[in-house]
Amino acid sequence: MKAASAILAGLAMTLGGAAPAEEPAPGFVLGVQTHFQQGWPTRLIGEAKRLGAPAVRDELSWSRVEEVKGFYDFSEADHYMRPLIEIGLTPLIVMTDDNRHYDYGKTPYSEDGIAGLAGYISAIFAHYGVGNIQIEIGNEVNSDDFVSGPFVRDKPGKLAETVRAVSDRLDRDHPDAQIICTGLNTIAMGFLRAFFQKGGLQACDGISVHPYRDNPDTVMMELDRLKDLMREFGGEKPIHVTEFGKWFDDAGEAPDYMVKMVAQMAAVGVREAYWYALIDEPWWPNMGLLEKDGVTAKPAEDAFLLLQSRLLPLGPVRSRSDVPTVRLFEFGTGGRGFVAWGSGARLHVEGQADYVDTRGRPIAPVAQLSDRPVILFGEGLRVSVEDPQVVADTKYQFSQPPWSYLALLPWGELTTLEMMDWNWTSYRGAPDLRPLQIGDKWITTARFQGEPYHAIERFTAPRGGAYRVEGWWQASPKTERSRLIIRHNGEVVLDVPKITPERFSLGGLSVMLDAGDTLDFELAPTGPDGDGSVQRRIRVFGPPSSG
Repeated sequence: MKAASAILAGLAMTLGGAAPAEEPAPGFVLGVQTHFQQGWPTRLIGEAKRLGAPAVRDELSWSRVEEVKGFYDFSEADHYMRPLIEIGLTPLIVMTDDNRHYDYGKTPYSEDGIAGLAGYISAIFAHYGVGNIQIEIGNEVNSDDFVSGPFVRDKPGKLAETVRAVSDRLDRDHPDAQIICTGLNTIAMGFLRAFFQKGGLQACDGISVHPYRDNPDTVMMELDRLKDLMREFGGEKPIHVTEFGKWFDDAGEAPDYMVKMVAQMAAVGVREAYWYALIDEPWWPNMGLLEKDGVTAKPAEDAFLLLQSRLLPLGPVRSRSDVPTVRLFEFGTGGRGFVAWGSGARLHVEGQADYVDTRGRPIAPVAQLSDRPVILFGEGLRVSVEDPQVVADTKYQFSQPPWSYLALLPWGELTTLEMMDWNWTSYRGAPDLRPLQIGDKWITTARFQGEPYHAIERFTAPRGGAYRVEGWWQASPKTERSRLIIRHNGEVVLDVPKITPERFSLGGLSVMLDAGDTLDFELAPTGPDGDGSVQRRIRVFGPPSSG
């Protein structure tokens, strides 16, 4: 199978692997998830086109197409597939189905069942044309929602066996066809490693993930780790984000989230991404671009239109900031479009710029960056950041210097927490200390045999001078309370007996630090179970690098 995807070849965009950091990333495609196979009205095809989506992600029903074993009838699917293709949208079809003719209607696991799936996929390409569609094998198989039967005993191994068989079949039947693989919920590095170890990477033309998260500002780090893992197993393949989005308590949060995710994914070389979803659904009532009537616009629609019509057409995206607490991206070249946000830095702009928010609405010029993105349009703009007073921020720098992670054991020993890769989002922990863990959002403590184990987030001063700490901590209402201890080089400077679901805020803790000094933000269990879970954000203000 060829390495270039059908959709990007059709759009004549840049092909090849992810670009190195100093070069702009390849062209990025922003699509949207639909569910026409599940009965959505086909009038929504026009809505997807109006919003500028070049591609949609949907399904076909294997059981309805192959009602008689070995015979394929696409007449039902044609009711939405043909209009999609004719209007110029490329369907990405995800394979999550089973068929009663194979493996007793369970997820294919036997040689006969997997061969049946491979034959079905070959028939899809034959019916709709290799250049008109894409195929994705796997949808959140790291969960238990979309797989069944013996397949679940070794999900990475069976998935690798499946994609190898499909690849072999397509090499014979449709040499130009390609497959995208895994569709994992989150960037599940442990699952991906096991899948790659079984030969899955080599059989696929791209790797797909669903990087669902509350904090979008950690996505680049996780995608870079995925690229490193692929290189470990023979070389990078294009990354496809086949679902992304968030359960929004406030629909007004969606535009900022979407623009942040798209800018970062495009900058690290993600090939395409699909917003979930086109409309609100009964079981996901707050994730759509449109309300469930398919007519009423939501705030997310504005951001989607802004990206499709004004930002993405400018060209490939590259990062323009080396300040770890700041995100600054240029779209295209020539200083025509920028997106910026961050923690405690000033925005410096040379040239005449139009400022808009993530819904495309004009705003006053922005001088000080915040967590809310600002978008700038112009010609020949020169945009940079200066005076980054925040030297560390847990929101932007999880698992990156100057932060490190430790556990305090009951007998006073400190042990380093390593990156733990498993079937969901990676975290800092240790194999023998679960459930103690530190993630980008939550920290969880533990007790073993009644003894407390503390979780520590450590800041190490990069230079000497005056520092100030601001932050907040908030306990989950579903777990025990935790105690917060802040230490400077091991000496206690603040002790909060209990962090509760009522947020505790630290308005400003001033401290003089020498280069290499440490500030430990330590959470300790207070209850008998020890399972305290706490959200937090810590910002450390300090002297400039020239100070």
